[in-house]
Amino acid sequence: MTLFSFVDELIAGIVAPLPGEVVPLAAVFGRVTVRPLLARVPQPGYDQATRDGFAVGAGGDSDVEGGRFRIVGEAPAGDTRRRVLPAGQACRIMTGGMVPEGATRVVPQEDCVVEDGVVLVSARGLARNNAFIARQGREVAAGELLVEPGSILQTEHLGLLASCGHTEIEVCRRPRVGFFCTGSELVETAAQLVPGLKLSSNRYLLEGLIRQFLAEPEHLGIIPDKTEDLDRIFAKINTASYDAVISTGGMGPGKYDLLEDAFRRAGGEVVTRTLAMRPGASTLIGRLGRAVFFGLPGPPGAARSLMNELVGPALLQLQGVGEYGPVAVAARLAERVELRRTAVLHIKPGVLRMAARGLEVCLAGRLEMPSCFVLFPPGQEVYPSGCEVEVHPAWSPEVARLFRGRDGRDL
Repeated sequence: MTLFSFVDELIAGIVAPLPGEVVPLAAVFGRVTVRPLLARVPQPGYDQATRDGFAVGAGGDSDVEGGRFRIVGEAPAGDTRRRVLPAGQACRIMTGGMVPEGATRVVPQEDCVVEDGVVLVSARGLARNNAFIARQGREVAAGELLVEPGSILQTEHLGLLASCGHTEIEVCRRPRVGFFCTGSELVETAAQLVPGLKLSSNRYLLEGLIRQFLAEPEHLGIIPDKTEDLDRIFAKINTASYDAVISTGGMGPGKYDLLEDAFRRAGGEVVTRTLAMRPGASTLIGRLGRAVFFGLPGPPGAARSLMNELVGPALLQLQGVGEYGPVAVAARLAERVELRRTAVLHIKPGVLRMAARGLEVCLAGRLEMPSCFVLFPPGQEVYPSGCEVEVHPAWSPEVARLFRGRDGRDL
């Protein structure tokens, strides 16, 4: 069983997709579809010219240089009048103009000569394989599936949906996610810093990551390591309408690690409070009222990894995303890696790049922004340079599209 399938099994009973809401098409970017979206109108919506020139019917007087057709009208783009073109006649037409009934082709202007109300079409123009007519429904047929349910709508979707008759879309409601950071040593701003206190970087990290996973964050504050303060924040959560709640810190075995006890006193149901992985040994997963709860370790690196591997996928699952698990790809280690503890799975931040032999990954250095997370299964102490490892790119809708094949499987 993979890490994700194990975690997914743990939280399966406490995470279910949220209800849908109808949103104007202009506001659905990054939202998740609830139902299959079908084309309401075909594309193109009518037979249209793809070049400026002349629509010609069958027949026409033969000429040594081609054919001669009498000009009977004009079809500019935007003209909605329907025309019938008898055999042997031609109609001047512009790109996007509606092709008259009876026209067999559009001859580009450069293959035509006009004289006294007659167009002479060159032999080359009549012999072209391309008829320069985009037939109705050639690109998209009416009723054709445009977007699967559980898809994250991107900019390309919006143009396609608009052209096929959609003005409003039913999408899943965004999860409302409350989050707080515990620690009596934490402050909000650098102006508050004195020796013995430190800035709560998790406050900013979590807000950004919650948005990255398409949810709406609400900062609930920094909570001191005191029983009364923890009880107060849990009482507030119990009366609010959050879909998920995330905390950092207070999950160790120390004297002031009080989060789990406060969670239980508030009526929280614990699914697990430890995972066989690093980071993650001290992680609480549970339910508090209607909200799924994640109590993460305090170190920012641990919170970042667990958001990618555990919490973020759960937020996507709440929105009904079809492929909500971490994207998994294979890459070669660019350098040797040694582990001190081999009894558990290790997840380490890494930097993924394309090399001559394919994807290559190295562990992220100091101040280096990770682009992925490298998985080292239990039971092995040394991973030599060049060996293949499983890598989970840092999630985003673009990453999911890039690394997942058309059938939904990871590349």
